[in-house]
Amino acid sequence: MLVDWQDIAVLLIVLAALAYVGRRGWARVRSMRVRGSTDAACATGCGSCSSAGAITARPASANIVQIERTGGRRPVAR
Repeated sequence: MLVDWQDIAVLLIVLAALAYVGRRGWARVRSMRVRGSTDAACATGCGSCSSAGAITARPASANIVQIERTGGRRPVAR
């Protein structure tokens, strides 16, 4: 079997993709486990969050954007 540089490059890309998917899967499985007395329900799984001191995310600000015509004639009020 003749091994070319392209075969090696493809093999490295596939191994990197498998490592990425495996790492993400392991982090997901680890985040579902219970750590000590707190449930680690977030994606990081660090276990530092608790229901008593949970930080809530700020709601996105509701910015109102008005779109107007620039130039040209303005409509005449009748």
